[in-house]
Parts: sequence; C-alpha cells; structure tokens
Amino acid sequence: MGGKNFISFIKKLCGVLVVILIISGSSTAYARAGGGGGSSGGGGGGTGGSHSSSRNSTGSRNPISAILSFGAFAIMASAGTIILRAQIGKKKVKSISVIKDLSKSDDNWNYKNIKREIEETFYKVQTAWMERDQDLAKEYMSEELYTKHRTQTEWMKIKKQKNILKGITLLGASPIGVEDHEGIDKDIIWVHIKAKSQDYIIDEETNEVIEGKARRYVQFEEYWKFIRKEQRWVLDEIRQIDEISDLNFFTIDVNNKDQ
Repeated sequence: MGGKNFISFIKKLCGVLVVILIISGSSTAYARAGGGGGSSGGGGGGTGGSHSSSRNSTGSRNPISAILSFGAFAIMASAGTIILRAQIGKKKVKSISVIKDLSKSDDNWNYKNIKREIEETFYKVQTAWMERDQDLAKEYMSEELYTKHRTQTEWMKIKKQKNILKGITLLGASPIGVEDHEGIDKDIIWVHIKAKSQDYIIDEETNEVIEGKARRYVQFEEYWKFIRKEQRWVLDEIRQIDEISDLNFFTIDVNNKDQ
C-alpha cells in the first residue's frame, strides 16, 4: 500500500470510528439525583493507574495494530448498545401490554396516569436534589429513598457543594418490568429513564465548577423502580445502566404468575 493510500485509509478508518462512538453515545454524567455519576466518577479514579500502564505497554506497539484494536472495541461497544436497545424495546412492548390489561380491572394500573406520575416524579426528584431539599419531593419517594437522598444532600451541604442541573429534560420513560400482587403495597414498575441536562458540581462559596463542565449537555440513562402507595406511584430505587448486566432482572409477574 502506497504512502498516500495508507494515509487515506487511516483517515477513513478514524472517521468510521468517530461515527461508531457517536452512535454508541455513552455520555459522562456527574452526579444528578441519587448521585448517579458518583460510581462512574469513582470508577474513573480507580482505573487511572491502569490507563497509565496501558499507555506504557502499548508505546512500542504497531500503531496500525493499536488503531484496529480500538476499532474492534468500538464496534463491540456499538453492537452491545444496539442489543441493549432491542432488549429494552421488547420489554417495553410487553410491559405496556400487561399494564393495559391490568387496568381493565384495576384503575391503579391506568397507563396514562402512570406516565403522568412518572414524569412528575422525575422533575420533582431532580429539583429536590439540586436544591438539596428532599422535602420538595418527599411525597414522590418512598421513605427509604427519601432518607437516603436526604443523607446524601446534607453531606453535600457540609462539603459546600451543589449539583447544578440546568435544562433537564426527560427524553423517555419506558416501563420494562411489572409486578402485580394482592393489594397494592407490593406492586412494582421498573422504568427505563432517558434524559439530558447540564450536570456539574460547584463549590457554593466560590461558584467554581469542581466537577463536570458548565453549559455542556450530557445524556444519561437509568433504571427507576416505582412502588405503589395509597395516593400514587412513588420512586423507590435508582439503578445505573451498568449495574444491571442481565435484563431478565426486570420481570413480569402478574398475580404471582410469571408471564
């Protein structure tokens, strides 16, 4: 392969890799409600040494080999994202169908009302997190989650830190798991949440950004667990995407009979 052709090949390959990474679309999140970015941030710090080691060990490797290895990794990541999307789509279709069937005999499963309550909860919980005042969303959360979030945000106050969430927008909320049992106190809905916002942390005494970037929007996806209380569906738990490796974790169990 001639020199010019080789350079042209490398440029095209790099362009393809960039497109793949954009499609796979893994955006960094920093904190948000429940400290969603916390585990990611901690993980990043923990792997810093391995990144350095990787650079040292690959310094003498063939650059073409390094590029191809990166390309293979990017392709696998993209394929994993596509598979995940397909699995979530199937879970969504089945869950909505089950919810609508349940609503015929139980108004607690009215899908229109559920969607409205999920959206209300999403924005209330995010506002309470940014304002570090969990009472703003107390009626939208279980007692356990309220206590957990309150502990986390009180600690942020002690550290003089504030998580700024500007322009937060719920892009999608898809039910992917349904459990209906006798009574209402054990009913569960798992929801795949997709949203975007500016998400960064400031030192409230100096207004200096200490984590994340101001004016940059990031997208994030999470799994939210809702449980039924007397007045409404309330948020009980938030799981990060990388915490659930097998979507069979989200079951459809109606009247204790697996579907």
